Amino acid sequence: MNHNVPQALITVERFWLGLILFLMIAGILTIERLLDAPSSAFLIMVAMVAYGLVIGLANAQQRRRLAKLPPVEETAAETYEWPYVSVVIPAHDEGVVIAETVVNMLALDYPTFELWVIDDRSRDNTRQVLDALQARLDDRRLHVVSRPENAIPGKSAVLNDALELVKGDLILVMDADGRVDADFLKQLVPVMRDEQVAAVQARKVIANHRANPLTRCQAIEYMMDAQVQDGRDTIRGAVELRGNGQLVKREALESVDGWTDESITDDLDLSTKLHLAGWDIRFMPNVTTHEQGVIKFYNLLRQRRRWAEGSLKRYLAYGLNIVASSRISKRAQLDMILYFLQFIFPLWLFFDLLMQGGEWAVLGAAQHWRSSLMVLPVFGLFLWGTNFVSMLRFDKDTHWPKAVGESLLTTLFLIVVWIPVVLWITFKVMFRPDQGATNWGKTPRTEVYLAQMRE
Repeated sequence: MNHNVPQALITVERFWLGLILFLMIAGILTIERLLDAPSSAFLIMVAMVAYGLVIGLANAQQRRRLAKLPPVEETAAETYEWPYVSVVIPAHDEGVVIAETVVNMLALDYPTFELWVIDDRSRDNTRQVLDALQARLDDRRLHVVSRPENAIPGKSAVLNDALELVKGDLILVMDADGRVDADFLKQLVPVMRDEQVAAVQARKVIANHRANPLTRCQAIEYMMDAQVQDGRDTIRGAVELRGNGQLVKREALESVDGWTDESITDDLDLSTKLHLAGWDIRFMPNVTTHEQGVIKFYNLLRQRRRWAEGSLKRYLAYGLNIVASSRISKRAQLDMILYFLQFIFPLWLFFDLLMQGGEWAVLGAAQHWRSSLMVLPVFGLFLWGTNFVSMLRFDKDTHWPKAVGESLLTTLFLIVVWIPVVLWITFKVMFRPDQGATNWGKTPRTEVYLAQMRE
């Protein structure tokens, strides 16, 4: 079943995206006609690199400072009243992995929690696996619910339904392939004592990173993302939730009316709403949740198209609020604007090269073609450095010669995937909006993943 996105929302998204593209082209023409400067795309790249360096250096300084401090004694369990936690696992066609995930969650070393698995009209044996598991375990903490056929599809809608069922003050959202250590909640929950903190995100790790070069690239990409999110946390910027291993206060969820049913990236949409409402989100780099990387390139492209579309649409939906809101901190506001450059840069580079080519075709010469062609190599060098540093920090089994090669491969992977995906999604949203976009965009699970998780 498709759930149609309101036509009015599609019209608004196309209007704002069209305006952004118009302003982008006007900006390119203005910069390159009025200023004796390098390619305008080069200037955008400089802004991205500067942003990355600022959060990277701030993060490094913070870690050095913390390393010099004496260890802080943990709050004794007997003196701390642990809040009730509801663990929620949305599931759609997850028969391959769901049983071991449930067992893993029930093994959490935490005094007061419940586990809800919400089966969203699965076509495989997910419900049968859950029923058999529930009968075998006979654990009162485990609840299994199946949604009706006429329910709004998609993870966001599933989570909204779950919010009506669960009783926890804190909601832990896990993917159906998620795996955590037993002390996972005890490490995350104390962060939520801060009244300004709405949510905390654990670091995501690719479990099957040895499956093939593609999963290895995803593993390093996740390390780089953790490095960036930790830097954003250090400067108290706009840390984002990542969908798996995120702990959220019920109070914060209710203050922003829960998840947005129409959103195809529930985590990014919720992150933006929470920041706009004045809440803070924290990131915990030393607390991990493992998940399956995508094995095949075609499935990876489908996943990244979905991520890019959801991320772009949340900027189109909340862009004015991000710029004008008085409740969001100035640091988070600037952080969100600069983070949007990950979309602006590929588009700006595309139009810049397109206009340089047109100028060459008409006049026989282009003013800034050299700096335009240098943009990708220079940006790639910065991206490689970020991947390299992230590997040395988070991959304890690596060594620098190996990190040099694997971070280079990951850099090529990111450039080859991200730039075409952003271009495709931009023109798709503009000219071919998908009114059934809230369907699940699943990637296949594999038995290989389970075998590697058991190691």
